[in-house]
Amino acid sequence: MAAGHHLRRTHEPPYPCLYRSLAAPAYRKTLLARALIEFFRTDERPVAGFDLDTMDPMLSRILPKFALHADINDTRGQVALFDELIVDDEKPKVVDVSAHAYETFFDLMEQIDFATEAPRRSVEPVILYAANSDALSVKSYDRLRNRFPRLTLAPVYNDGIMRGYNLRGEFPTTNVVALPLRIPILSPLLRTIVDAGPFSFAEFSRQPPQGFPAHLEGEMNAWLKRVNLQFREMELRLLLSSLRGTLLGRSERQRDPARPRA
Repeated sequence: MAAGHHLRRTHEPPYPCLYRSLAAPAYRKTLLARALIEFFRTDERPVAGFDLDTMDPMLSRILPKFALHADINDTRGQVALFDELIVDDEKPKVVDVSAHAYETFFDLMEQIDFATEAPRRSVEPVILYAANSDALSVKSYDRLRNRFPRLTLAPVYNDGIMRGYNLRGEFPTTNVVALPLRIPILSPLLRTIVDAGPFSFAEFSRQPPQGFPAHLEGEMNAWLKRVNLQFREMELRLLLSSLRGTLLGRSERQRDPARPRA
């Protein structure tokens, strides 16, 4: 996640730290975090996932080689997690924030001022917020916007949970980078196959597993294409934003040579 800030070339983007956030136990799903990890794997890029669900760690169970179970109920676990998130290893990190770890995780982020410290280490925190139609979800999203006004906070609409709802007015974007993402619905049969495991989106992209129903290959490929395109477009927006900030800072230093470097 964190690029080597002492070696990083000016045209390189900060390495992203992506939090998949939930607001209510009823909407506990790992599909978003799982798809994001598999997106990096499809590109053959290193990635590390962290599953904060101590009750049902589905993400780490489905992707044991790429997602670790992390318990932040004690100080030792909290320090271990955030040390990993800030470490200089040029690897994207995906944190699957479960409902019961939600308050603890974001309270810790606020207490250690992670939003300020991370960019100094060439880390770009991004919160992908799994939106839904209940009032608690809307309220939690608004609170995150107020707590972390400088972070990229993007709502994610999962058609498998809230298809037919138009909630864009309830979840306003925070900047031009944080455009909403939409996770298309999977047919019941395909979702059963995907959830049964072991099943890898990245491996499917390379070669569908033996015995995979031929009539579902087209649906799976279309779903992956749409989801991965949205992730790739968000990465591009992050890169352009980083370049814009670099050029702006360089221009300001040229006008005022005494201005300290960020």
